[in-house]
Amino acid sequence: MHLHKLFFIFILFVSLSHAQLIDTALVKKAEKKYNSFAKNRFIDINTTLLEALKDAKTIKKLNVVNTWVNQIRYASDKKVYNKSDYWATLYQFVGKGKGDCEDYTITKYYILKNLGVDIHRMKFAYVIYKNRKGKKISHMVLVYFKLAKPKKREDILILDNNNRRILPASKRPDIIKVIKMINGDTGAKSKKWKKLEKNMKRKLL
Repeated sequence: MHLHKLFFIFILFVSLSHAQLIDTALVKKAEKKYNSFAKNRFIDINTTLLEALKDAKTIKKLNVVNTWVNQIRYASDKKVYNKSDYWATLYQFVGKGKGDCEDYTITKYYILKNLGVDIHRMKFAYVIYKNRKGKKISHMVLVYFKLAKPKKREDILILDNNNRRILPASKRPDIIKVIKMINGDTGAKSKKWKKLEKNMKRKLL
């Protein structure tokens, strides 16, 4: 097969993978259900993240996506969905423009996955976080393993909505305990993960 044909197939694959996450129909639906601000957020994901970062190094992808997603306003599941615990889709979180720590984690994960970041190196981490007042809070962050099998805390990067900077676990003394790490794409799927996966596939807004 000629090189130019292979290149065309590659470009087509990249375009389709982006379309699978956010397409024109989704953007129109978001504007109709929410408002023009929601529409613009989805367009910005396509241009500022998916298109602009497709050839970037992994560390740049992590930093830019982390910063972009962290701009969205925090709000509890109780306030947004009237539920004590709910895993919103990327589409709901970005569409509504607000959500909790799990929603930040989910959104970062799916954007980075779409950008080709190795899903075996990304995990949803349930942790205990100590805030500035010293209160211990159950929390979720996205972690990225710099090595396939990290042996030190320095090898685990933390993407957190409570901190604008991506830092290794060794420099996050406010995260005092890791309860567990999960990833339904590469391991056992919990009921929450199965439901999230189903809702993501149907682009639930």
